[in-house]
Amino acid sequence: MNSFFKEFNLVGKEEWIEKIHADLKGKDPSLLEHNDEIEEINYSSVYHISDRTTYEAPGSFPFTRGLKTNLNDWKNTAYIPVEDEDEANVKILHFLMTGADALWIVAKKENIDWNKVLSDVQLEHIHSQFSVNSLEDVQSIQALSAHTLNTVHFNVDFLSLSNVDIQAFAAHFQQQQQRFALVNGFGVQQSGATTWQEIAFSLNVGHEYLVRLMEAGLNVDDAAACIGFHIGVGSNYFYEVAKIRTLRALWAKIIKAYQPEHNCSYNCAITAIIGHTNKSLSDPHTNLLRQTTEVMSALNAGVENIVTLPHDLYSDKGVDSISARMAINIPLILKEESYLDKVIDPIGGSYSLEHLTNAIGQKAWETFQSLEKNGGLFEESTLHAFKKDVESKRSLREKAFLAGDTLLIGINKFANPDPVVSNWNALPEYLGMKPLNFELITKTVSA
Repeated sequence: MNSFFKEFNLVGKEEWIEKIHADLKGKDPSLLEHNDEIEEINYSSVYHISDRTTYEAPGSFPFTRGLKTNLNDWKNTAYIPVEDEDEANVKILHFLMTGADALWIVAKKENIDWNKVLSDVQLEHIHSQFSVNSLEDVQSIQALSAHTLNTVHFNVDFLSLSNVDIQAFAAHFQQQQQRFALVNGFGVQQSGATTWQEIAFSLNVGHEYLVRLMEAGLNVDDAAACIGFHIGVGSNYFYEVAKIRTLRALWAKIIKAYQPEHNCSYNCAITAIIGHTNKSLSDPHTNLLRQTTEVMSALNAGVENIVTLPHDLYSDKGVDSISARMAINIPLILKEESYLDKVIDPIGGSYSLEHLTNAIGQKAWETFQSLEKNGGLFEESTLHAFKKDVESKRSLREKAFLAGDTLLIGINKFANPDPVVSNWNALPEYLGMKPLNFELITKTVSA
């Protein structure tokens, strides 16, 4: 390999830039430079080996490239809301027979009969996460899932469920650690947040969980094992890869400050979720392209779980069987036919990606430190100010879309000549912030 590279002369940066400018054939070289006013990030289309500042191998601190050192495998996770127990059970069994190898089961009501929901479901063989609202739900599920410590986890968002006591959960999980403290970056991303706002939010909430769990008697290794992250995935491919890399590196930085004994404590358990910000009900086939590239960015960033929500999850016509099937098939095809599970961090080494990772990381860390200084997001005044900042970014995104600076095929460009007639039901809010959906903006303006 060394002799192979000796066959090529090393090209200096100035010589390289000169060649690129020549290839532009008279076009303005400033086209290669980008100023993202919403993300507040400047970056170039051109970087050289001399711009590289660090080199990191997968599996080494700060784990920007992840902890995976064998395969880039992931769990293809099906989303199942529980409103009717029998219907939920049918969906679970159907998804497990049609390509899903993990479950995200979300309690949508109180007093669920978990016996019915989990009938004939062998949780000891299936990685599952349950979004619940009470310790009683946890205990009921655990009673039905003996010996599933490594496959069953829980999602409790203590920031949005302010009436739920994290100390009671900490006492329950003190002897046997399972993930239960959810950091819901996805909710923030769906509200229009920037990449670094989502990461700063995730770091602050995760750190607050870490501190509270250690105050309850857990050491840093056990506390870290109880925390999981849900991260939203947007349409800017390289931003999304860099964002996830950033989260891992900065979370490892926080964990290191508490001197863990085990290397696995640095792991940032990430579930990437493909949401609805840029999805269309009128032109459903465009969603397949958007979902595919968004799933690819998450997988190439090395997430543990991927959830592709059907594009019509919030349609007044309900979820179509085709959209539900495609939501499961997209990650499956990328594994079985594109082999994305075979290569760890395939975009690693890209100088542009490294620059974006550093730029997003710097802004996220500065915002995280500011949140910490002001008492954190569990402090009402700090949360209120943060929400205002997110809403400001959301407003900028809406203005860019309405001005035509942000183009979405089938929504504000090249509309479907034969549109599907359906309407959006109310999309879920998070922490009182309105969800961002560009097609809804179009319909609101046209009305």
